[in-house]
Amino acid sequence: MTRVLVVGAGHNGLVAAIHLAAGGCDVTLLEHAPRPGGATTSVQSTLPGFVHDHCAGFVPMTAASPAMRELELDVEWIVPPVVLAHPFPDGSAIALHRDVGATVASLGAAGGGWAAAMERLLPLAQPLTDAVLTRLPPLRAPARLALSLRRDGIEWARRLAASVEALGLDLFEGDRRATAWLAGSAQHTGLPPTTAASGAFGLLLQLLGHSHGWPLARGGIQTLTDALVRRAQAAGARLRCDATAEEILVRGGRAAGVRLRGGEELAADAVLTTVSAGVLARLVPAGALPGRLHRRLGIWRYGTAPFKLDYALSGPVPWTAVEPRAAAVVHVAGELEELTRAADDARRGQVPERPALVVGQQSLHDPARAPAGRHTLYVYGHVPSRYELSDEAVAERIEAQLERFAPGFSSLVLGRALRSPRQSEQENPSQVGGDLAGGSYELDQQLIFRPAPALCRYRSPLRGLYVAGASTHPGGAVHGMSGRGAARALLRDRRVRRLA
Repeated sequence: MTRVLVVGAGHNGLVAAIHLAAGGCDVTLLEHAPRPGGATTSVQSTLPGFVHDHCAGFVPMTAASPAMRELELDVEWIVPPVVLAHPFPDGSAIALHRDVGATVASLGAAGGGWAAAMERLLPLAQPLTDAVLTRLPPLRAPARLALSLRRDGIEWARRLAASVEALGLDLFEGDRRATAWLAGSAQHTGLPPTTAASGAFGLLLQLLGHSHGWPLARGGIQTLTDALVRRAQAAGARLRCDATAEEILVRGGRAAGVRLRGGEELAADAVLTTVSAGVLARLVPAGALPGRLHRRLGIWRYGTAPFKLDYALSGPVPWTAVEPRAAAVVHVAGELEELTRAADDARRGQVPERPALVVGQQSLHDPARAPAGRHTLYVYGHVPSRYELSDEAVAERIEAQLERFAPGFSSLVLGRALRSPRQSEQENPSQVGGDLAGGSYELDQQLIFRPAPALCRYRSPLRGLYVAGASTHPGGAVHGMSGRGAARALLRDRRVRRLA
């Protein structure tokens, strides 16, 4: 029986373990933290009875991902009808509804451009998602998509390669508020609205809002991790927590196991890692990988990082605008110029004066997240991985931004927990600099360059070493595609005796 060590028990590691164990491998998951889940966990970090999603909260890619859908996990999903709202300083807002017509009405004069785009793209939402998620080189899914878009495929290719600012101004005929609304979704990546290809991220997330919604797990995202753990253990995989991998053992020119912190050595026929690229460079001994590849991993660029605040509230947030009061997610970013300035400041190493915020209102749609009549609030803004301000000063800037769009917010706060980028990295060393995405999403770190052509199909030049996780294609988000892809590559190699 092939012995496999999976390094990292986040969702990708768990998906890989399920496939490997079902394929007849002897699988052990090694997790650095005291419990599995990585970015898909829930905690009572403020007050007892208030359940907060630690990192991932709303997971449209989970709903669309073939790797997750095929598992048919026992998770109850809630799909709010108002996906997101983007308020403006004058008290108005634009909302993304599941319903296209309601969204078009919310956009007002700019709605015609969205209606035309959705008429063209909404029937293709699943093929488009499949094309984005498919392993490299993409063949069937992109070919089907290209066939469907043959009338105007070149035009859409141009738009999706553009910045979200350029895409929005094109779709909405120069309307900057509608463009800010679209750019708010692209900001989940941390890329400034002027960055090439950021338009594709923003458009895909909002397209999924119509086609699949932005679901949240009833009771907390922890329920997804719990379901994955149950499935992996039922298939025969073992889980070891508080087991920090310090080195991948290499013997006879192949990966032969893992050395844990404390010196324990575990032997294996193959190792599958889900750590980010920079961490992988430290785990693999010098000379085990080609020099150029090892250097690429070592200089991998990480992006800005979320500064996270969780709140226990005595009531719902008193938004000035009406639309955010029912929205699952609120993008507190204001006008396009403000959003751009905040992203540019963070990229330059400065904490924005007015951070662009992603706000999750899970308890509005899942009352089990808080005691009766109370609410939780999930807030983050992108900041540099290192900054000179105190953490409290950063939190004050975020809270001032919330007060600006929801006067009286502070009077509702019963409890608060904050997590800086430094704390995120301490909890999970794979989140280098606090970057949850496994590295910047700029074009030179996408597709075959995520993290390098030699690794983009989940195998490595070192026999017996396989890679998955957010630093590999198709990147971050809770979709499990790289975990499934790496497991399938290993199982194929076992069948042709590459692992022998």
